[in-house]
Amino acid sequence: MNQDIPITVLFFGSQGAGKGTQVKMLIEYLKNNSKHDIIHIDMGHLLREMVAANTYSSQLVHEVIGIGGRMPDFMPIYLATQKLVEKLTGSEHIIADGLARGADQTRGWEDAMQFYKRDNFQIINLVISDDVAVTRLLARGRNDDTEEGIRNRLAWTKTDVLPQLEFLKNAGRTIHTIDGERDIDVIHQDILLALGIGA
Repeated sequence: MNQDIPITVLFFGSQGAGKGTQVKMLIEYLKNNSKHDIIHIDMGHLLREMVAANTYSSQLVHEVIGIGGRMPDFMPIYLATQKLVEKLTGSEHIIADGLARGADQTRGWEDAMQFYKRDNFQIINLVISDDVAVTRLLARGRNDDTEEGIRNRLAWTKTDVLPQLEFLKNAGRTIHTIDGERDIDVIHQDILLALGIGA
């Protein structure tokens, strides 16, 4: 891969599509094959950290997560912006997961990427069926992974998230759609090739 140009990647995909696994594999690859540091914006992790903080905001975040609802756009914008403002020096790879899930979030991300001169960012969209998503999520056994909560999240993924992909496509962003139901190593290699950093 070109050692001189840090990449910016935004991951899309329904819950259970394997985004977390593929993000970890991509980060590990970059650590081993690039001189640049990495800023990882994992919105699910940031929201769970907020819940653990035991503040008034964290109680309200917990309520939304508990019913499988979509977080109001201002909160992911705030958390992602805070991380970029505090951590980005300009030379890091940026790997983001769980962002641009609503119209305002997407515009906020677009604004941030233009401000930070990263408007050449690429998108990885991992696609799986709803049934596969439900099976995978129930198997991992997290507290917020009830079937009703999962179905709620899958529903707003279709109504709220998929239009963001269309918006980003119309804005000229590069979207790589990848079958997320295959072996994780095969998917990882496809992602590297799509991003132009594979062997």
